[in-house]
Amino acid sequence: MLGMAYQFFSKNSPRDTRPLPAPRPVLPPIHPPPVEPPQSVQSPQVKPASEESFEPYPYPLPTAYATPYPQITIEPISTAHLPSLTRTITLLLPIRYPNSFYTTTITDPIISSLSRVAIYHNHPAPASNPASGAPASRDQLVGGIRCRLEKAPTPKEQDAPQSSQAREPANLYIQTLHLLSPYRGRGVATSLLDGLLFSSPPGCKPRTHVSRLVKHYNIRSVSAHVHEANEEALQWYASRGFCVEEGVVEGYYRKLKPSGAKVVRMDVHWHDDDEQSALLLNGIIPQSPARSISKKDDGNNDDDDWEKVEAEDGEEDDHGVRPLSESHVPENEETLPKKRKADEHNDPRPQQK
Repeated sequence: MLGMAYQFFSKNSPRDTRPLPAPRPVLPPIHPPPVEPPQSVQSPQVKPASEESFEPYPYPLPTAYATPYPQITIEPISTAHLPSLTRTITLLLPIRYPNSFYTTTITDPIISSLSRVAIYHNHPAPASNPASGAPASRDQLVGGIRCRLEKAPTPKEQDAPQSSQAREPANLYIQTLHLLSPYRGRGVATSLLDGLLFSSPPGCKPRTHVSRLVKHYNIRSVSAHVHEANEEALQWYASRGFCVEEGVVEGYYRKLKPSGAKVVRMDVHWHDDDEQSALLLNGIIPQSPARSISKKDDGNNDDDDWEKVEAEDGEEDDHGVRPLSESHVPENEETLPKKRKADEHNDPRPQQK
């Protein structure tokens, strides 16, 4: 029973007859961590990515993906990141994840290819020898994202040509997305997601073609759960092209009132040359020239102040959020680069808002 997890007193202890204090109203956190909904409200259960018919990504992952924050890049996760990743998730969202949650981020080739970390380079650090006065710096993990793959419904014919359906269409489900508070509102959280979806080279702000990763897994949509009363997070997704689906998953957040969750979903629209290169990448057609078409950048980088976490199976009772103390962005940071407008006249399709 759920209540037994919080029964800390002994059954043989004498009953305390003192009057209980009046209960204080419980306010939901701004960004609550989702938990697995009860079986009665769950959609058909999705098997883990390792049990699906997805083939692991066979190519080297990009070494870095630029962000609007000059000293932060998005990078693939490695074994060296696990201690910092564990501490960061515990700090922001103290959920008792089993060790397997972290180790599979490295050992599962599909999960590993869908995980990224945000690294602050040359972060100020105390000198090992204060007497020497020598400046010290280090790279620091400040955020991360972990996703899984789900089988997606077959897209409409006009959205995905029949020739590209050699691989089943996939949905990218966001399991965890977190960022330390001093680095929020800078477009870093958006870059964590964009680093998976788009193939912009380091230092290039506008999002361009869908990434090679998207082409390999045939990713056609992205989804997540959001607390139904969390207007800020719902707006965050909406401003990045997500649609809020009708209806509420009742009981998804069992410790909050209301307890429902909204499902947000975004279709990943491929350009014609993306379709062509995907067929080439997957060995369906021989090589052919491809045009370069830019994807419009929504330019909204000022409101990614949130975290999103999905509880692991069997960990439904261990969840909660502790607010971080107020902190400030380190001083003497360079001014963020100005937003560059996408080359709309090269794009034959209307851009998604």
